[in-house]
Amino acid sequence: MAKKSFISGALILMVAGFVVRIIGFIYRIYLSNLVGAEGMGVYELIFPVYSLIVLTLTSGISVAVSKMVAEEAAKNRPVNLRKITWAATIMVMAAGIAVSLFIYFFADFIANGILKDGRTYSSLLVLVPSIPFIAAASAVKGYFYGVQEVTPTAVSQVVEQAAKIALVMGLAAYFVDAGLEYACALATAGMAAGEIANLLVLWLVYHFRKKKIDKYASGAGTMRKRVIIRSMLAIAVPVSFNRFVTSVMAATEQILIPRRLLAGGLDYQSSIEEFGKLSGMAMPLILFPSLVTTSLATTLVPAISEAISLKDYRSVNYRISKSIQLTFMLGFIFTALFFTFPDHIGNLLYRRENVGPMLRDLAFVCIFIYLQQTMLGILNGLGKQGLSLRNSIIGSVIRIGFVYFVVPSYGIQGYIIGAAASALVVCILNMIIIIKTTGMMMDFRNWIIKPGFVGLLMFLSGKYIYHFFEMFHLGYPLTVISTVFGYVLAALALMFAFGALDKDELVRLLGRRSKRRTLKTR
Repeated sequence: MAKKSFISGALILMVAGFVVRIIGFIYRIYLSNLVGAEGMGVYELIFPVYSLIVLTLTSGISVAVSKMVAEEAAKNRPVNLRKITWAATIMVMAAGIAVSLFIYFFADFIANGILKDGRTYSSLLVLVPSIPFIAAASAVKGYFYGVQEVTPTAVSQVVEQAAKIALVMGLAAYFVDAGLEYACALATAGMAAGEIANLLVLWLVYHFRKKKIDKYASGAGTMRKRVIIRSMLAIAVPVSFNRFVTSVMAATEQILIPRRLLAGGLDYQSSIEEFGKLSGMAMPLILFPSLVTTSLATTLVPAISEAISLKDYRSVNYRISKSIQLTFMLGFIFTALFFTFPDHIGNLLYRRENVGPMLRDLAFVCIFIYLQQTMLGILNGLGKQGLSLRNSIIGSVIRIGFVYFVVPSYGIQGYIIGAAASALVVCILNMIIIIKTTGMMMDFRNWIIKPGFVGLLMFLSGKYIYHFFEMFHLGYPLTVISTVFGYVLAALALMFAFGALDKDELVRLLGRRSKRRTLKTR
């Protein structure tokens, strides 16, 4: 099997992620106009439950399959790739069916007893038939990540978004008039339809690819089923337990926010609207650039596992260091962007909702949120899921503490301060583990000083970039869009100019041979 650069794989996921998130933003703008801030708040109440179920079921299996497939592919034992994927699919689908039955029988208690909003009941029922399909898709995704073939997963993500938005836009007229509960149920149905479309694409591609695997499978080194299952559970259970605990705590946090806003003096409708603005509007904007770090985190797991299985520790440290450097660059660029143009970006997408102040406050959380995602991939690749779980729990406890004690007095700003403090603490703890495990030295100059200087320059020059595009009289929307793209391109150019980005290293990371010098590290 041809080996591929983990960065080139991440770039494919980034391009797909960019397309997916652009479609997603069009969808969110449409949805927010359809149901308003209150409707977005009700819709966002479903997400803690969705995340708890889906991430717990899928994250462990996806990581386990990608690690095991990467290791077997590195040892040139293709016969095991199909066996690993099939075993994972059967296991996770069985778990998905069990969870679906649980939700079906306890939907009323979840909606009224836990979420405290009966309007979420229909949305919960809509999730039931889709969960086994979502679970099965995670196993097939793990296979493609393991062989570092990310194009099928990239295509499936685009199809998923297209299916979701087509269903919701096609049926919106029939559901909106029926009330907010049914409009939110339609949005949930769109999400479920997208996940099923995702699985269909992945399974079709896998069906044709496995013929190629079987062609080269010699039977040498075949793993027994019980060995596969035991190895898979050893990897998947800690990761899934990690996700379960963090998802439970995240669900607690999300459910508490509107309640603590209510305790602070807001009425129920206003508290749900504030929650909707934060979770459904401002946070998706802040997380938009994280398509880079989530792509890196996804491809780092098999890339690090492969290098460790080959005892190529130089490659391990190189990949980790460059991933952290790219994450800091991304964080400084978008911290400066969101702090400089919060009202412009917020008004462009959600003109009626005034999310600019939230974006400005959240800007300082960018670096740490992005870094957390990259470090999660690194720690999973290093097999440090237990320590990653401990640090995630500490971060969640900090955030929940701020939600409970600070939000009633300071509102959403209190939550944002807690999110920043939590992310900073978790990043420090994760970095300590990475350094202890790998012996890698922190590269302050390339990680922080150079990107930070570029971020400062961009903050100081931001208004001039906007005025430059204003001269062309493009109209407000095009002026803002042009400013954002111009801002990012200028920041990348400065990263090259100040040496934060190096052309030869970028060529190497993409898996190509440098003209000036060659390095074995990919």
